[in-house]
Amino acid sequence: MAQDNRGRGLLRIGSITVAVFVLIAALFLSGVFETAERLLYDRRMFLTAPYQRPSEDIAVILIDQDSIDWGAGEFGWAWPWERRIYGDIVRFFQLGGAASVTFDMLYTETSVYGKADDQAFADACSEYGRVVLPVYFGETPQLPVEPIRSAVAAVGSINARQDSDGVVRRAVSYDIRDKQIYPSLVTALLETAGDDVSSLYAEPESGRLLRFQRDIGRYVPYSAAQILQSYYALLAGEEPLLEPEQFAGMYVLFGVYAPGLFDICTTPVSAVYPGVGVHVTQLDNVLQNAFLTQLPPVCELLLIFLGALLGCMPLCVAQMISLKKTGIIICAAVVLFIAAVFGAVSVYVFAQGIVLPAVTPLTALFAGFVCAAVVGYITEGRQRQYIKNAFRQYLSPAVIEQLIEHPEQLRLGGEKRHISIYFSDVQGFTSISERLEPDKLTALLNDYLSEMTDIILASGGTVDKYEGDAVIAFWSAPLEMPDHAARALEAAVACQERLAELRPRLESSAGGPFYMRIGLNTGDAVVGNMGSSKRFDYTMLGDSVNLAARLEGLNKQFGTYTMCSAASKNEAQQTGTKLCFRELARAAVVGKKEAVTVYEPMTGEMYEKKRNIIEVFEKALHLYYKGRISEALNLFEQIQNQDPPAQRYALKCQSLGCAIINDNSWQGIWVADSK
Repeated sequence: MAQDNRGRGLLRIGSITVAVFVLIAALFLSGVFETAERLLYDRRMFLTAPYQRPSEDIAVILIDQDSIDWGAGEFGWAWPWERRIYGDIVRFFQLGGAASVTFDMLYTETSVYGKADDQAFADACSEYGRVVLPVYFGETPQLPVEPIRSAVAAVGSINARQDSDGVVRRAVSYDIRDKQIYPSLVTALLETAGDDVSSLYAEPESGRLLRFQRDIGRYVPYSAAQILQSYYALLAGEEPLLEPEQFAGMYVLFGVYAPGLFDICTTPVSAVYPGVGVHVTQLDNVLQNAFLTQLPPVCELLLIFLGALLGCMPLCVAQMISLKKTGIIICAAVVLFIAAVFGAVSVYVFAQGIVLPAVTPLTALFAGFVCAAVVGYITEGRQRQYIKNAFRQYLSPAVIEQLIEHPEQLRLGGEKRHISIYFSDVQGFTSISERLEPDKLTALLNDYLSEMTDIILASGGTVDKYEGDAVIAFWSAPLEMPDHAARALEAAVACQERLAELRPRLESSAGGPFYMRIGLNTGDAVVGNMGSSKRFDYTMLGDSVNLAARLEGLNKQFGTYTMCSAASKNEAQQTGTKLCFRELARAAVVGKKEAVTVYEPMTGEMYEKKRNIIEVFEKALHLYYKGRISEALNLFEQIQNQDPPAQRYALKCQSLGCAIINDNSWQGIWVADSK
């Protein structure tokens, strides 16, 4: 009898293993597991990224918002910059003997400053002889304009290889168009630097899997302002901020990373990864031979078979020796342990550069266990309840139950809602990130973001996303709130108060000042699940959202840290907020044709403390609106040392240089010159 029982058990193990293998293998070959496999792939990339050291031969130069502000303030440079400025950047690296300089910027049209501007940039490129520019292949190739095209050493393709879910996981070293082979941007820059790139042209057309850093900050990027300041200091015979020699032999990649200007893409480590970061990653992988290797399909089939076998074997053995409830629980624990070990191994070998398939073997493992349990339930009778209870313990989590009950939540779509929107950003965060090691920067950000998030959530707000140091949130969605404007404004003021309490600690960690700018607006926006059919977020979009973002940046022009629109102020007052407001300006922000009146919200206590200054400011602002500039200037100058907005208006009045403006079109509108 024991031998018969053992024989039936072995037959059951073999039958279940083969059945599960055939089923999972068929699903695997049909692509059913592709989305889930990519999600686990992305998660492993995110977990292992901090342990991969970036190459020290790469220098990343970014035009960030600070660079744009510096150029405008120091030289009056409007955006876009004249192309001769990029020529100065090229000459700086020429002095240092960089291996090559690559711009991730398309110069497909003549400069808005004229052909002479193009020639100035072309001359610098020609003198250096190691400048590489991108070409984008759309319906027609988008090449640099002449004379720039003839002056650069090479052009490289920047056409991204996105998977079907829109995520960039691999890169190619060359592009084939009309039976012609074009090097990628990375291949072109390596070839320009004199490296042997023959092996790159032997790579498969599908490309190679990239190993990403957690963020581009791991390469300690330099700002364009730092490079230009150093170059101009050298020309003036002064001590430069950066010595050109420190870039000797380095591969320099130049990109744009200012709000509203930089191109972004989705990668396994971030949904908002800068486009230049993909080229940096590919170059890093080439230099360190750090590309990931994916196992061939036959290996995945072997793992599926092994998973099915290990999944069904423990329970079948338990049933063979007539173990009861305790044995079934032990078997479930064994399967979970096997799954945990396999998961740990897959993460470890991923860090070593080998991609093990994870979803299909684990699916086969659990499917084997499930099938063994079902067969045992049917054949053993009394074990049914044991197995049923065991499955309830780990296969029915609350979140999954909710999604099963309401699958419509997973569909794309949105609705128009009246909401209040919040944008915040840390002042000078680029400088902070350059000073800190990645682990210290992460700890600082987590500390700051946790405190701000707690306040937003406590007020009923919804955190849309984090973009580095920036927080984006909104109120009155998904649950409607009649007092959403008041909640948003009061949360913003509370965040500033809490930040003031935390500032000594944060500044100690940051090694410098730590302030936050906030912009708020209230209006209609589309809110809902947006993205692709396989990857989406609950988020918002619309003109009202853009205005809130602009107001956050507009704080810089007035020296303020919290700014709201008249719509937010009025609705908050209608619902009984106790906050006080002072009018700052009639502002025409970038992207808006009509001016909006903006205010600075504050607590009643703060308002009383600054009452005398605010009253003088309001009188001066009234005169400014009427065009009585000289009288307004006199009042602004009285308080400019105590009030940053007054100081900005004093400078504005001085620049107007007239006592009275009689032009009927004058309304005192402050035109924002940057985002």
